[in-house]
Amino acid sequence: MAKKITLGILSFIFGIVIAYFSELFFREFIQGIFIWSTSEKIKFVGKNFYAFSNKLYFISFGIGLLILTLQNLKRNLYEIFKSVIISLILFGTVLFGISSIDANFKVIECTACEDGIRKLNWNDVNYGLIIGISVFVGIIPSLTKMIRRTKKPTYNKVLW
Repeated sequence: MAKKITLGILSFIFGIVIAYFSELFFREFIQGIFIWSTSEKIKFVGKNFYAFSNKLYFISFGIGLLILTLQNLKRNLYEIFKSVIISLILFGTVLFGISSIDANFKVIECTACEDGIRKLNWNDVNYGLIIGISVFVGIIPSLTKMIRRTKKPTYNKVLW
């Protein structure tokens, strides 16, 4: 039990470290989706300065890696690989979908744009929320497997 707790804490911290070092990559990736999905009708202006994303961004990576680790503790390599790939595919799909929808809504709500091009400040996009939701959706399969595994079967209970 102590080993499981220690591994859980370490995976949570490692998830936060991954979030810290991948923050710039995800910001640029989401900006690219914003530009590409709107056929370059969004232009980012101003200074691209940020201190840190919101807490949801860091916590979501920590919880995501924690759940993936705990769900795959006693699994073989194939099952671990399958679980991670499913989570990454869901994460990427939701990230792309939310970013595209948000970008197109920002273009649609612009009524006084020059030549139909919406100018956004670099920090007008809520990167932490987009990535946080994507991570949480990405770990849903692992979370449901964990919950199913911990539930006790009901057929052993006496109903009278």
